[in-house]
Amino acid sequence: MRSLLFASAAVAAVSLHAPDAVAQEAGAVKLDEVVVTAQRRSENLQKTPLTVSAVTGDKLESQGIKTVVDLSAQVPALQISSSGSGAAVVFLRGIGSTNTTEVGDPAVAYHMDGIYIARSTSVGALFYDVDRVEVLRGPQGTLYGRNATAGAINVITKQPKFDYEGNGSVDFGNYGAITTSGMVNLPVSDTLAVRAAFQTARHDGYVKALNKGPGTGGNDRYDQDDKSARVQLLWKPRDTFSLRVGADYLHQGGAGGGDKSYGAALSNSDPWTCNCATNLYRNNKFFGAHSQADLDLGFATLTYLTGYNFSRLDRSGENASTGAPNYFKGKDTTWSHELRLGGDTGKLKWVVGLYRFTEDNNVDFRVFLATNSYLSFIQPEVTAKSIAAFGQGTYEVTDRLRITGGLRYTEDRKARDGGTFLTNSAGAITSTVIKNLADAKWDATNWKLGADFDLTSSSMVYANVATGYKAGGYYDGVENNVYDPEKITSYEAGVKNRFFDNRLQLNATGFLYDYRDFQVTAVGTIAGQNASVTLNADKARVYGFEFESNLVVTEHDRIDATLGWLHARYTDFVLPLGDAFANNNANAGGTGCFKTNFAAAAPRSTDFSGCRMARTPTWSVNVGYQHTWEIASGAKVVGRVQTHYESGKNLEYHGFAQNRQDGFTKSDVSLTYTSADDRWNLQGYVRNLENDDVRTASSPNSTTGLATNGNGEFYAPPRTYGLRLGVNF
Repeated sequence: MRSLLFASAAVAAVSLHAPDAVAQEAGAVKLDEVVVTAQRRSENLQKTPLTVSAVTGDKLESQGIKTVVDLSAQVPALQISSSGSGAAVVFLRGIGSTNTTEVGDPAVAYHMDGIYIARSTSVGALFYDVDRVEVLRGPQGTLYGRNATAGAINVITKQPKFDYEGNGSVDFGNYGAITTSGMVNLPVSDTLAVRAAFQTARHDGYVKALNKGPGTGGNDRYDQDDKSARVQLLWKPRDTFSLRVGADYLHQGGAGGGDKSYGAALSNSDPWTCNCATNLYRNNKFFGAHSQADLDLGFATLTYLTGYNFSRLDRSGENASTGAPNYFKGKDTTWSHELRLGGDTGKLKWVVGLYRFTEDNNVDFRVFLATNSYLSFIQPEVTAKSIAAFGQGTYEVTDRLRITGGLRYTEDRKARDGGTFLTNSAGAITSTVIKNLADAKWDATNWKLGADFDLTSSSMVYANVATGYKAGGYYDGVENNVYDPEKITSYEAGVKNRFFDNRLQLNATGFLYDYRDFQVTAVGTIAGQNASVTLNADKARVYGFEFESNLVVTEHDRIDATLGWLHARYTDFVLPLGDAFANNNANAGGTGCFKTNFAAAAPRSTDFSGCRMARTPTWSVNVGYQHTWEIASGAKVVGRVQTHYESGKNLEYHGFAQNRQDGFTKSDVSLTYTSADDRWNLQGYVRNLENDDVRTASSPNSTTGLATNGNGEFYAPPRTYGLRLGVNF
């Protein structure tokens, strides 16, 4: 850690001697100023003493970023992939969770317009008409609460305003891709405005079924057929009060993702073709509503934020040998309420608040086994409740020095009543395999201490010590199925700089994480079936450094780059009774980091201490270059190329070679023509120019051992390209 802090100090020393204004006549060309709300108040990104990245809506559109998954190439140490259910799986600095089930919790808190999204199934398709995306790295326990031990992502949509505007676009690409979107903003009166937007997105499956056909084979995988819409109203009867109300809807159709080894082996080891023996379909629906009221009291602003989200998951498949139907049906309802009061009283900026969250979930998952027999996972009542009180303040000690302190108390309770049963075709229970019961309660107090200092008018250094908390939980079974909360203490120091009259931005950060009871999710065996099991690693340590830079070379040329280095290890992770892999003699000859003795009788212990944590590439690099050609007519053409590199990483914690993704490079290029009157634009793009096969998830088969290549493989999209026409009116 000492060397990391030295690196930040070295950059700070440079800033002390760098001139504030050395630009020539072209110095009028500057980097944009970005405003963020990472600390629950509006402030300049470069003046925010946090490691936060912001991607504006204009940048998202110009670079052809259409889903939250595409953000990985824009933010250091960020990995986002899509699971088979369509859920976004988010990792920051190697920390995240692959458990997207009704009982799993993320480590990166996802918010849309301030509303916490507990289940990430819908977030990818709601990524349109966006003002900006803020990515906060490091634990955010004080202001964002539980499930933010790795960080938080805030997606802020474009809000209604009192001006008329509208736009529309259509996008055609390979794999039969068609994306349409549109927006209209209407000032109904001097005090009321409405904004409505929609998006449709479809494409054929990336993975082709070689033996598809009605009743005889499977359908293609990784297709998309989504339709979504959003409407928001802003009422502002006076300068001191505003009320914003919004709602959104999403329908997910098609087959979606799917396990390519589901039914039969891959064809010729090609990830884009499979002998898929089953047909898959989905009919998922999501609805959300939210409101925010702000009242200026003079000495402070009172804010009330509430959100409601409902999802209905309806996915169906088939038994590979008989064609009999399998299906998954689930409903999830969440409510959140936040009341906060924030003010700026001279030298003190402060915010205090109360928070409440509830979730009700029910699941019915049935897998056909034999004639008139189903293995049925039925959970009619899965609940979660969370309440919290928090406060944070920043005090200006001098004109250049500020200190920050924060505190949050959180109480969580989770429960469920259900089980795994054998049922007949009529749905009647014939026998109980295992009861799934749980009722647990946890609480935690998190704190933050920090300081920041202005080296010059355009350079600052900062340091923070903070704690974070992720609620405990449970998995299938009655006994010993509860795992403990995850806790973290984070140490971070950084520097933020603008040089050469705001033409060069250079930020650097060094960090160290100490984890206790780190939550690890992997494939296990329960009642003879593969299942997700979450366990606690007693201790884990993560440290690294990150650099972000933006440079305006000329008025026509811009360069941006990020660099991240990461070291992540389990320092104390012993399973006294082992796991499915250690207790399976088929794995005796397998290679992996864990230490075990297959000569001993099962259940054997396993020791993962010193092993590399999953999804932690040592190096990650993003480099982008953009050039603008100005045409005599007033029109312009913008070309951009960007490259993302990641070194190799394990995709699950055992470290098996079969479940590793080697280092890869992914490049995107685009060329955009914009008319002189800015009324229309045309963009051509290519994503994943290299057409590399990049695995985003892979789970070994705990039942059959390491002879298979994994029973749950998923890949990032192959090379895609297309044309997008946009119109403003």
